[in-house]
Amino acid sequence: MSIYEGLRYYHMLFGDRALLTMSAYRLMAMGTPREITARAAGIKHPVRLRPKTTDVIVYKEVLLDGQYNIDLPFVPQTIVDAGANIGMASIFYAKKYPKAKIIAIEPESSNFALLLRNVARYPNITAIRAAIWNRDGQINVGERDPDKQASGNWAFVTREGDGVQVRAITMQTLMAEMNLGSIDLLKIDIEGAEKEVFEQCNWLDRVRALAVELHDRFKPGCSAAVNSATLEFTRLQRGEITFFMRHP
Repeated sequence: MSIYEGLRYYHMLFGDRALLTMSAYRLMAMGTPREITARAAGIKHPVRLRPKTTDVIVYKEVLLDGQYNIDLPFVPQTIVDAGANIGMASIFYAKKYPKAKIIAIEPESSNFALLLRNVARYPNITAIRAAIWNRDGQINVGERDPDKQASGNWAFVTREGDGVQVRAITMQTLMAEMNLGSIDLLKIDIEGAEKEVFEQCNWLDRVRALAVELHDRFKPGCSAAVNSATLEFTRLQRGEITFFMRHP
């Protein structure tokens, strides 16, 4: 993508302010700003994004394209955003369901720091730094892409082995600590850890609906684990997101 095409793309997504910021950095040979501010239509507060990272793609898919926009047969009161990244899905849900209690869980430190800033003005969103896993304790967070491609700089995986240690928490423990008797909507985008989480899921009977991004391309067996656990749910595919609704 040429500089001109890149600036046009940023203007299309973020408007005049972001274009002026990017252009000023280019003109002063300062490279790319660390952050830009974006305001999506209908979203109460602006969000902060890091150019040349997955932030831009996630912002477009979630807040502009409505990736998680599905009509549920009920109004959710409790929502868990597992793999919250920088908070785009949590903010989308806060707009769609302003009375819902939303728990945003993100393990990676730089993502979590920006998540905190993005959701700070939403009193119904609680951010927790942890990784959803199949046991409580500690787990490692590392880069998914060993070549550190620009588009993957902030896409991280939880795994045994190399990485930075972070708290690992099961769904049972999360629900107990946050006093959640049930979860109306569980969004999961955890870069392959869904295999471990859904292989042991005696918590699923307390979930009414799920929105899951499956990652068999990173870890074979993710779809098999999720599909096996959700036999009592109706399935709907929309792009990369699979929605599961519990049978009435």
